[in-house]
Amino acid sequence: MQNSLKRSLNSSTGLLLLILLLIFLSTPVWAAAPAPERTVLTLELLQERINSPIQSEGIPTIDLQQMIVDLTSENAEFRDQFYQQLQTQLNRSQIPLGLDLSDSLIQGEFSASRLGLSTPLSPGNLSSLLSPMEQEQLESDQRFFPLPGEQIPSVTVLRGPLKIEHSRLGGIVNFANTFFLQGLEASEAIFIQPGNWSHTRFGRFANFSGAIFGQEINFSQSTFFNKIRFSQTQFRGLANFAGTTFYNTANFSQAEFEALANFNHTQWLQDADFRAVNWHERSLWSNNSFFKSLLLTDATWEKSTTFRGSKFQQPVLLNNVSLFDQIDFSNTSFAPQSYLNVAGLSFGSEQAKIVGDTGEIGRLLYVPTLTGNEDVLHNLVFNFRGQQQIIDANRLEYVTEYLRLQQLRHCLLGKESNSCLSRRWVTNALHWLGLSLILLLSADGTSFGLIFGVGMVAIAYFGLLFWLLDRWRRRYPQPIMPTYLETVYMLGSFAFISCIGIITIFSTSEQPGLTLLCLGIILLPMPLLLLWQLYQQGRYHNLIDVTYFVEDGGVRQLQLLIARLPIIPRFPFFRDRYLPILWERHWNWLNYYDFSLNNFLKFGFNDIRLRDQHLPGIITTLVWYQWSLGILYIALLLWTLSRTIPGLNLLIYLK
Repeated sequence: MQNSLKRSLNSSTGLLLLILLLIFLSTPVWAAAPAPERTVLTLELLQERINSPIQSEGIPTIDLQQMIVDLTSENAEFRDQFYQQLQTQLNRSQIPLGLDLSDSLIQGEFSASRLGLSTPLSPGNLSSLLSPMEQEQLESDQRFFPLPGEQIPSVTVLRGPLKIEHSRLGGIVNFANTFFLQGLEASEAIFIQPGNWSHTRFGRFANFSGAIFGQEINFSQSTFFNKIRFSQTQFRGLANFAGTTFYNTANFSQAEFEALANFNHTQWLQDADFRAVNWHERSLWSNNSFFKSLLLTDATWEKSTTFRGSKFQQPVLLNNVSLFDQIDFSNTSFAPQSYLNVAGLSFGSEQAKIVGDTGEIGRLLYVPTLTGNEDVLHNLVFNFRGQQQIIDANRLEYVTEYLRLQQLRHCLLGKESNSCLSRRWVTNALHWLGLSLILLLSADGTSFGLIFGVGMVAIAYFGLLFWLLDRWRRRYPQPIMPTYLETVYMLGSFAFISCIGIITIFSTSEQPGLTLLCLGIILLPMPLLLLWQLYQQGRYHNLIDVTYFVEDGGVRQLQLLIARLPIIPRFPFFRDRYLPILWERHWNWLNYYDFSLNNFLKFGFNDIRLRDQHLPGIITTLVWYQWSLGILYIALLLWTLSRTIPGLNLLIYLK
């Protein structure tokens, strides 16, 4: 029993210690961090700190951390002495002095003009208190210096670093027309009143990460020569960055813009990082210049934004963006290597849409894979069809099917390729083949120009074949051959029509070489094999010296011949109506193009058909081969027209 009691006590003691340990370890998690104990800054304490600077990161620094600094008008005497003593010490020091106000409470207006050194912006008039390196840094921004005849402006120069980390600034902050020669640390600072940082130059790293701007903040016409961080910053009032220049990386990731954000006429020489930013109000980006990438991954736009007139040299990443209103890329300029990556983009409301120049915006949108982006592409197609931008909608549908083709190719070359008897593998192979033909010959029914060029080449090619079969019969014993002039006309017209078709293919196809290869596989092997076989065996049938082609002698009119077949019926009265085409006319070569047009496109000027007597089977096979291709071509042509004619397109796809 004693052993049992001892074990029980040991267990209870261990459990108690464990509970106490968990409470001790978890205390920092749920307990609020104590507020910093601040000291009221007096003139005596200020003088003491000025006379005994500390070393901070190797720089002598006036330490005013965790102070309550009252710069209100009610404390005017202290305010004037505060600025006068600091300005004197900061500017007359032989080496730059830093000022550290971290974790402090600053009441009243905080102004750079009463801290820094005012100097005229003229190369010959820069203050003698500046070192040669500081003067060179000041001269690095040519926009400071006026043109001949203009008044010479002045700028406030802060020679040493300024730290206001975790500080609370209760009054207006005025750092307009200031040049920071050293860094600025303002992470997690709280700015209660508006702040004016316009025409300010930041020579070194500036850090506003985690800061809160409670009201309007003005950084217009400012210049950031080094990296700048606004990550996780909250802009609760108007954020004005109009006309600003960022020479280095600008990091705004995870920032919150609760009011209008104005970035008009801004230049970004390095990456602009706006990943996971929330835009609760409108944002303006007109006439920007982006020399590197614009990163907007995982951002959320609740209101409209515009990039009108902007220039992009590198890709814009819109991956996984949530869009609730309009984003406008009209009248923008994209370099050849730039594009809009919209993988994972979602439309969160009926008002959400992407706007851009018709015929241009669709080519700029990029999605790397079909997997996971089916809804993205569907929504984008619907987006542009609703705006009657048929070219852009068709472009995205082409991209969708092209990505599907890549997906099928991956499946065929993957694990399933080892099982040729697999039904799924056969289905994928047929799907891949059919989709390849549709993409190469009509761009998935989105390019009338492409399918028109394909049709021109096919009609010219079969016209030449039919002329050759009909007019080049034999040389001995009695030649049955075309005249020299007819041969010139036929070969010249074939070359002319084919060249027009090929040029059209090259100007409209994404892969013109593959399109011509596909067309060649369809048109060349079987017809040329039949032609070679016919000339190999020779022709010694009845009516060898009479044309194989006859025309309806009763009418001469433009006709739609979709319902009729290429060989005349055997009924005698029909034979009486159809007469042989006229070999002896100098325009006879046009008849073969007319027949090729009739047989392929089911449309022509005269109803020309094959005769039904003493006709070699090889010629019949060749004609029926073209007729079958024509049926498929007409179906593809009508489908393409339905997708490219705006009115018909809306009727079909937006019903």
